Amino acid sequence: MKWFSKLELQIAWRYTRAQRKNLFVSLISLFSMAGVCIGTFALIVALSATNGFEAEVTQQMIGKDSHFEVMTYGSRPFANPDSIDALLRKNDPKLQQSAPYVIYKVGISSQKVNDGIVVYGIDAEKSAQVINLHENVKWGTYSLDTAVDLKGKARPGILLGTVLANRLKVLVGDRVVLQMFQSPEDAGLGAVAPRMIQFVVTGVFETGMYEYDANLAYIGLAEAQKLLDLGNEVSGIQYKVPNPWNSEIHAQKAQEFLGYPYYTADWKAKNANLLKWMNYEKVIVAAVISLIILVAAFNIISSLIMVVLQKTREIGILRSMGLPSTSILKIFMLMGSFIGIVGTVLGGGAGLILCAIQEHWHIIKLPGDVYMLDYFPVRIEWLDVALVFVIGNALCVLATLLPAWKASKLDPVGAIRHE
Repeated sequence: MKWFSKLELQIAWRYTRAQRKNLFVSLISLFSMAGVCIGTFALIVALSATNGFEAEVTQQMIGKDSHFEVMTYGSRPFANPDSIDALLRKNDPKLQQSAPYVIYKVGISSQKVNDGIVVYGIDAEKSAQVINLHENVKWGTYSLDTAVDLKGKARPGILLGTVLANRLKVLVGDRVVLQMFQSPEDAGLGAVAPRMIQFVVTGVFETGMYEYDANLAYIGLAEAQKLLDLGNEVSGIQYKVPNPWNSEIHAQKAQEFLGYPYYTADWKAKNANLLKWMNYEKVIVAAVISLIILVAAFNIISSLIMVVLQKTREIGILRSMGLPSTSILKIFMLMGSFIGIVGTVLGGGAGLILCAIQEHWHIIKLPGDVYMLDYFPVRIEWLDVALVFVIGNALCVLATLLPAWKASKLDPVGAIRHE
């Protein structure tokens, strides 16, 4: 059974087209269509942007961080990480790769610049199986082994973020010095010379997140332990699990097994505020921009009411010729549907083209020190696109109900007499 007859479609299309004698009504219809077009365009671009930002930031967080970490309260270093790892694997066989690490704030110096950074001491081979640092090396190589600097001297390797390397004014092969100053406990013993180790830059990495690239450096685990005078102790153990979105399950299981003074933190817990904000942002953005389509829907109501007043006599003639009131109702609903379909197709198409161009070529750039990313990320989710088209057209159809119902209830005789 057909929802609309050919006659109903023809009459609706004829009423929708611009009429020279009624330019004002036609302009209202065009403005309504433009409103739907702009609203659909803005919704698709905004949702794609929030999806892109969420996906990019999440990917960077998972790549830079392990799925979860085992540490101690007070950030105190602990010994025997291999024994603890063996116990955890026996308790949770689903745990995949693991890697011990040391983390601390230290001073760093090049020939021209002194600065403070966060340094990670890692086992390069084990860490490559837990985090994707090795995939982000832009210049040089992923190596923390002994290398030769530009002056021909062998030194342990260090990996620097791109922003940090630029701030220090160093290139691959240049020498830098890490310094560990005395702690408050040592200060009471009198003047203590800071511990220093010279490194050669073996690689420069770029994660795409400004905070990471500007403040992180990686050195070998043994060199970090020597610099911080930790012996064989480590700051924690990083773990990788089969599904990073279930990381809190494994972290909680490890927490319950180890007990005090150990505790665990998965990547979602460490970034809880950011993840929560990104979820809220998508809902708020969609709700606010949908108001544009809602305003366009009110314009459709206005334009159709004016068309009903303008076409009153014609509606009376159609009714007197035997056209049922349901057909009149369908005609005006089709008029609103035409406006909605054309508006959503034009606006949605333009939005998808713009997003595809940005997703492929990254034309629109962002200041990385403000937004954590150096380009405007977009990601097209086809479910969101389908929802935008459905909601946009549904609002337009709903907007036709009042004027369509009014038109269908016109008395044929009174309508024909209408001047």
